[in-house]
Amino acid sequence: MRSDSLFVYNLTLAMQSFKRAPTLYFLIILTLSIGVGVLCANLALVNSMASDPIPEKSAHLFHINMNTWPDDQPPDEPMHILRYRDAMAIAESNLTKGSAIFYASGVYARDAESNSMKRFDSDVRATTPGFFELTNAPFAYGAAFEKSRGMEIVIGDELNQKIFAGKNSVGKTLELDGELLTIVGVLKPWVLRPLFYHPTERRAFNLTDDIFAPLETAIDLGWSIHARSSSAVDYTGIEETRDKDVYYLQAWVELENVNQKPALQSYLDNYSQQLKDAGEHPLVIKNELHNVNEWLKVNKVVDQKVLAFTLASVLFLSVCIFNASSLLLSRFHAAKFEVGLRRAIGASNRHMLVQGLTESVLLGLFTGAVALVLSWLFLKLSVQFLPRLANIAVLEPKLLVLGMLLALVTSIASALYPLYRANRYSISAELK
Repeated sequence: MRSDSLFVYNLTLAMQSFKRAPTLYFLIILTLSIGVGVLCANLALVNSMASDPIPEKSAHLFHINMNTWPDDQPPDEPMHILRYRDAMAIAESNLTKGSAIFYASGVYARDAESNSMKRFDSDVRATTPGFFELTNAPFAYGAAFEKSRGMEIVIGDELNQKIFAGKNSVGKTLELDGELLTIVGVLKPWVLRPLFYHPTERRAFNLTDDIFAPLETAIDLGWSIHARSSSAVDYTGIEETRDKDVYYLQAWVELENVNQKPALQSYLDNYSQQLKDAGEHPLVIKNELHNVNEWLKVNKVVDQKVLAFTLASVLFLSVCIFNASSLLLSRFHAAKFEVGLRRAIGASNRHMLVQGLTESVLLGLFTGAVALVLSWLFLKLSVQFLPRLANIAVLEPKLLVLGMLLALVTSIASALYPLYRANRYSISAELK
């Protein structure tokens, strides 16, 4: 018998087997697909948490922590937020390829030319112009603003969809908390998993910002700080912070190559030492540079609870395989007369094994299809309980492939022992 004919024959036998015991095979598919679905859903979350959000340059981007608190009781040591003058000293260094100094804020936005008074609560990233090149922000229309002061902004795709229906809005004017600013750039849909430029304050799974505004303009307009800040002095508004000990800015730099890191480290240490020598802080010099993946690890972006649940899902899948194997064993035992008859007319153990594996592969394909649907449902359910995971609850193509492979492997694994037992029966025992 030719191989293609034998395959069709085995496939036909498998389908007939499914028709004879539909309830049993439905239970097997359901058992395995729940186990595979739960595991794939958890792997999807872990994959998003642990992925490199900007692999093309993650080793060259560094977040800067510094230790310049003016007394001997700093909130952290070193701090991930900086004073204005410390951040500007970093931006003015000629040791870097580029830098981004920013803080998080928020405003209400509306189309200044619209008759509607509807406003949209929008997240703002007040930043220096280098942010866009450093993060590889993708532009759909226009370009980045070129200076840190000016009434110009870049907006994200989601806000552009809300206000301008996704059209080219470059040149349009937005009213932001009563101030008129002109749009010079519109970003394409931009998803970072995790949000590497601001993983602190549990923001690693947030969407990218709605509005990007020049840093100096945001400070001048008094746009408040919507992230962590610490102050050693009293102040009434952010516009007063340039020459005060108020810590709220984050700093990222891009290096041409990682060999420049020691030079930048020396620059930061010398800067801190000069401040210490001038009596501006009493602390031990402790400045840190973390690349993207190091910074995500420092901030424990991979949720340990999700990781633990993933490991528990592996054990749960093992139980599902055992249960499915028990069901298949009962099916093979019930069909031993049929097995004996086929062996009596010349089917070898090898033929029986191939037929059983064909049935398992077909069962695995059905299981994979159901498992992927259940994975999607489990992800949606997880978002209901943990809304902050909504941005990372995504089944990427590689996970769809992994889900199908897992379904095939688990289906074959659950059938191995029943097939072994079936081939151990003697023909006379099977025909009784």
